[in-house]
Amino acid sequence: RRVHGEKEQRACHQNVQMWRSLFIFQDGLRCGVVRDGAAFVRTFGSRGDGDGNFKLPRGVCVGGDNHIVVADCHNHRIVVVARTDGSFVRTFGSRGAAHGQLNMPYSVCVNAAGLI
Repeated sequence: RRVHGEKEQRACHQNVQMWRSLFIFQDGLRCGVVRDGAAFVRTFGSRGDGDGNFKLPRGVCVGGDNHIVVADCHNHRIVVVARTDGSFVRTFGSRGAAHGQLNMPYSVCVNAAGLI
């Protein structure tokens, strides 16, 4: 989310998401946070299919509830982690074409109402 004065304007990108002075990125194995000015903050997640793991994280977005939302492409799911420390919050989705299922999600966005 980008903040301009009193107005908020959301910007969801495939590989980088800016939230105030933090940039959230993914490198294909894990995600990370860098402060504006290129000061490294932390990484979160590791390769795998458990809670807090990723298999090719692609899209990242910051939700209004201070969570980072990640499209976990090869796990066919969306993963939500805490912006403050990258700890696992929840996941949803599974492989398939039925309601609630995903097929290699590549991007993700959170709208003004907080819906993913």
